[in-house]
Amino acid sequence: MCGIVGVIDAAVAEPAALLDLLEGVILPRGPDSSGRHLEAGVAMGMRRLSVIDPAHGDQPFFSLEGRAVIFQNGEIYNHRTLRAELEQTGYAFRTTSDTEVIAQGYAAWGLDGLLARLDGMYAIAILDRRHGELHLARDRFGEKPLYYTHCDGVSGRFAYASDLRALAALPWVAHDLDALSLQRYLALHYVPGERTILRAVRRVLPGETLTFALADGGLRRRTYYRPPLGCGRPTSDDELAQALEVAVKSRLVSDKPLGVFLSGGLDSSIVAALAARHMPAVATFSMGFDSAAHDESAYAAQLARHIGSTHHHFRFDGEAFATLLPEVAAALDEPLGDQAMLPLFWLCREAKKQVTVVLAGEGADELFGGYGYYAPYAPSPRLIDRLKGLLRGRRPGQLPSRLLDNPTPITPSGFPLLTDQGDRARLLGIPEGDDEWEHGLLAWLDGASTPLQRATAADVGTWLADDLLVKFDRMAMAHSLEGRAPFLQPELAELGLTRLPDRQRMAGGVSKVALRRVAARWLPAEIGARRKQGFVLPVGRWVTEWLQARGGVAAYLEDLAIAELDRAALARMMEADLAAGVQRERLMFALIMLVEWHRHFTARIDELRRSCSLFFT
Repeated sequence: MCGIVGVIDAAVAEPAALLDLLEGVILPRGPDSSGRHLEAGVAMGMRRLSVIDPAHGDQPFFSLEGRAVIFQNGEIYNHRTLRAELEQTGYAFRTTSDTEVIAQGYAAWGLDGLLARLDGMYAIAILDRRHGELHLARDRFGEKPLYYTHCDGVSGRFAYASDLRALAALPWVAHDLDALSLQRYLALHYVPGERTILRAVRRVLPGETLTFALADGGLRRRTYYRPPLGCGRPTSDDELAQALEVAVKSRLVSDKPLGVFLSGGLDSSIVAALAARHMPAVATFSMGFDSAAHDESAYAAQLARHIGSTHHHFRFDGEAFATLLPEVAAALDEPLGDQAMLPLFWLCREAKKQVTVVLAGEGADELFGGYGYYAPYAPSPRLIDRLKGLLRGRRPGQLPSRLLDNPTPITPSGFPLLTDQGDRARLLGIPEGDDEWEHGLLAWLDGASTPLQRATAADVGTWLADDLLVKFDRMAMAHSLEGRAPFLQPELAELGLTRLPDRQRMAGGVSKVALRRVAARWLPAEIGARRKQGFVLPVGRWVTEWLQARGGVAAYLEDLAIAELDRAALARMMEADLAAGVQRERLMFALIMLVEWHRHFTARIDELRRSCSLFFT
């Protein structure tokens, strides 16, 4: 696990000093060691969190007799299998590092052949000196971040990084916020797709490669993977159970201590139970809440006793909320309004005292049909359920046709929006928009075989990639902790999304039907049968106290400097909701996180930029 960064710019006068500065931005991602490659106009660096082959895995690695330079952020879980395949064809290895497998695999199979074989979470940078190209590639579901920026009008000026702030520090990267990204954030509490919160910075999308030509500055984007939709081959319970076993076991590969985040819900309980079969007394970590309506810790403790794990439990309250909110905002390179970030930040901090790697249940709800808002799109044997769907204005097969701009304020998955068009128009003063990424997303969704598959796929392409996995990555890496998601093992993910028929995912008001049935092999009945509770905080009172402690809304927003946002309209909206008793908790929290993120981001980037400018001619 690492953070990577690179700059291609002939105007860099002191590339080593520049990398020192930029690597400092990504230091929490890799506190153990660093590595770099410098040549004319090219500076590539990394910070390493050593998990596989700690003694010999420092990067970069080279292949093709030094003509390809390879950096990687992430883990390749099938690296031993790929190593054996390469050794059989004559390739020799000097380490047991998974990154060396990428280097030799690139030489043997080329970029396409390599990516087709990888099972892992990764952001890869390959400088192919033979062809004068830089290749960037991101894992299939977006577990690891990868940003880039390309200076218009300057063909040889390009940069990439694991953290948006490392790019924002460059003197030629503008800091204007992206208007469409702001629209989407105000609706979703996260920024989805290719765009970022900065107009000058973009993401490499999940399952995508980006190639930069050093000679003329040309860019080529290509999608090498998107989860297949349509009708797949049905699967049996034994096949599902075997796929779960394989996925979890593959994510246990580590040369450092490893544990599991255990909420007490179905998904993390499956991961913990299967991990314990291979690692007796595995460490488990859970977070509880003072509110009984939000606390699942008793179920986590029950499961821990059942599997014999070494369990660690913590409790989150209003005091922790007030203390951690600014710390979490400072850890974010982009704004994110997910309330679960705060307890997750705390849990990651405590887990790091015991382990270097944690497994969690991310992805199961989206792939196996776990959210209640999917119900209108699921088959139901009961007439009353079909009638309820009709009363909600949603007929079977009728799904929202846009990401945001729909008659009902929901996304194509049924995910409820924080704001409607009127709210966003008042705050931003601009009309709704869309882009090529949204068109591509909707075209992919049109390939779904059923409304339920389309709804769940919509969340895989947005909510999972750009909220849940961002939250998991940023909160874990803030504490130099590697987070892994077994449910995103490719074969298991495709089994859930494509092969399971609707009635095995959600039917008659029951979510994750097949997953629950198979989980009974490993879990106590009470845990397997529980409804999804969700990881949502009781924030209404905490938000009120936060604003009151800062003199109220007007005082809190007095120095807000987001030019794209109408501060007076924002104040009116927040004051009205506060007066009504915080009816829109999700929106209020997302707005506060936007304000806090912007303050921390601006202060840090201004300082970084002053230092960075010294290294350019």
